[in-house]
Amino acid sequence: MSLGRAIALGVGVCLGSLVAQDCPAVASVLPNGTFAGSLDGASCQLGDRTPYAPYRLDLPVRGQIKIELSGSPADLSLTLRDASGSKVDSGASLLRPIEAGSYTVLVNGRAAGQTGSYTVNTSFTSEPGVLCSLFPNIGGDQTVQGKLPGSGCLALDGTPYEAYTLTTDGAGTLTVAATSQDFTPMVAVRSIDGRPLSLLTANSLNVVLDADSQYLVLIFSADQSTGAYQIANTYRPADGETCRSRKTLADSDSDSGAITAASCFVTIAGSGDQSYYNYYDFTLPGAGLVTASATSGDFTATLNLLDAAGNILAVDSGGGGIDAQFNVRSSLRAQLTAGSYRLQVLSDLPSGGNYAVNYAFQAGNPQPCAAGALHAGDQLNSALTDGGCRTSLGLSDLYTLTLPSAGTVDLEISSGMFDAILAIRDSKDNLIVRDDEVEGLSVAHVTADLPAGVYTVAGAATSYAGNYQLTARFTAHDIPACTFAQSLDLNGGFVQRLGPRSCIGANGQPVDYYTFTLAVDALVLAVMTSSEVDGYLTLYDANGNVLRNDDNTYGSNDPLIVQYLAAGTYRLAVRGASSTVGGLYQVDLRTTTGPRPPLCTPKSTVAAGDTVSGVITYTGCQYTDNSFADLYQMNLPADAAIDLRLNSSEFDAYLVLLDSKGAVIDEDDDGGGSTNSRIARNLAAGTYYVVVKPFGDYISHGAYTLITKTL
Repeated sequence: MSLGRAIALGVGVCLGSLVAQDCPAVASVLPNGTFAGSLDGASCQLGDRTPYAPYRLDLPVRGQIKIELSGSPADLSLTLRDASGSKVDSGASLLRPIEAGSYTVLVNGRAAGQTGSYTVNTSFTSEPGVLCSLFPNIGGDQTVQGKLPGSGCLALDGTPYEAYTLTTDGAGTLTVAATSQDFTPMVAVRSIDGRPLSLLTANSLNVVLDADSQYLVLIFSADQSTGAYQIANTYRPADGETCRSRKTLADSDSDSGAITAASCFVTIAGSGDQSYYNYYDFTLPGAGLVTASATSGDFTATLNLLDAAGNILAVDSGGGGIDAQFNVRSSLRAQLTAGSYRLQVLSDLPSGGNYAVNYAFQAGNPQPCAAGALHAGDQLNSALTDGGCRTSLGLSDLYTLTLPSAGTVDLEISSGMFDAILAIRDSKDNLIVRDDEVEGLSVAHVTADLPAGVYTVAGAATSYAGNYQLTARFTAHDIPACTFAQSLDLNGGFVQRLGPRSCIGANGQPVDYYTFTLAVDALVLAVMTSSEVDGYLTLYDANGNVLRNDDNTYGSNDPLIVQYLAAGTYRLAVRGASSTVGGLYQVDLRTTTGPRPPLCTPKSTVAAGDTVSGVITYTGCQYTDNSFADLYQMNLPADAAIDLRLNSSEFDAYLVLLDSKGAVIDEDDDGGGSTNSRIARNLAAGTYYVVVKPFGDYISHGAYTLITKTL
């Protein structure tokens, strides 16, 4: 292809996609439930022009999920994607282990123009002895339907519960009302770190909440009964609270506003800095296209589009370009279903400033993104503009790349005007591999060894827009099958370099395989550490079925898997989390034979006057902060003043005291002197749980002594 033709193709992508976008998952599905729908001419379309319907699935704990499709199973299929957009599994029926997190379930037609109704049944069984933590979001003014038990979460006393994460825009009063035809619901509100803000009460409660905070809304059954329920939240801003909705937007609307110290704010994690914003509400009576923009000469706005639960559906920062007066315009576009939504305008400067917002809604069917052609040897000079495609990556240009044979694809996008993302997707728009520009380098680069086939290349922007250059190279060669797996000693490690001599994984990136055999049942810990590779671990059984995977449980770039396994042979896959040039790493394996450890169930019951010695290791509970912990049950037959002491010379001791439903009653770091901890307080009669753990350090371990006394 000539350079002139390449330029024409690049511009054609922008002009041909003026209202095109992927469809975000707005509707949610329960881990155990049933939902129904239909694919028709109004459905969203994948890159191969087959219709699809997306659904959000939130799992607060790992386990095993079964998803079954009925209705027109011969004509439709399921695809399960993780939060990155990568395919986890597909087919008419899925049954597999799954990690905690957010997923998308796609119901997809097998051919372009496919129509038909469907019903999908989900069934989830949680891993026993594991704490729930990644709860789905719920809005301050939202009604949700649920089922108890649904996600398999159990309080420490064995009571099933469901929980939701609530984020406030400002200080106010939250009213939670729960109803059920099957049981008497009990509700409670806690801080995000587990502190109770209300008593566990029947049916409804009112609680005053602060601004800029996250909370947990929990529902239990009063008598261990189960069934369907409904939670209705109502949030009313406090008198004098200045963080309020600027207005409710009509179908075609605008507003001139200012972000000031009286605006809403969020505290940026890790820095303590505050980011200020204003927000707008709108409700759609039916499906259609939403377009919104924010223009300012004082700051660069970030536009966030949120659903009623607070999940972010679309984001843009500077994608609308800069005008002659140096005003920066941010814009977004999304195909949405009927429902309530929120639009946030955030300032990148603490000082804020003036801005103008424009909003429009147009009822109608979604328009798929068009893709230009990309060939080996192309050097495309084009531009991301406001009229480009909107994908899950953001403002994007799409190109179809056809590989006539297997080989190495080498892609690079560079721009001096925006922070670039480069991604390769399959024919069903599932992410294969991506690379994000490292700030200041102005280049995103992907090298992948892929089989013959049709792929989509996406060039996208994390912020801003403008001119870019995209180059493509291809070298044909066979991709050898990977039959070798390095034997990994039990309770040993291996140092290796991920790179050219590694195998090639499904994402076209290097991967090393290791195998190990357990003569008897054992708890296994596998960890990958590296200063050069953002690691990713996958554990397979002898038949190649995925049992576990992890990205960064051991730290920001290091994965860790702890799993109880039956005797047999297993395989570990060690790779980078995304596009990588490889580097040195170490993989370690530790095993403890014997029966399954209690993990996050209590090791034993302690009473006043007891002294318990133990050792913190990976055989304990993986606590919510990723440290390892031991749990003990404490029963008080009458009100008492208790004195708990945790002493250790091998780690910085930390004590947490929980009630029977898992709410944090008290905690302490160094109250016992030096790095020892102590909790001394009056407690009412009842059942409590003592958490013995290191202070915020997931690699700390060692011996400890727990002393329980009454004052």
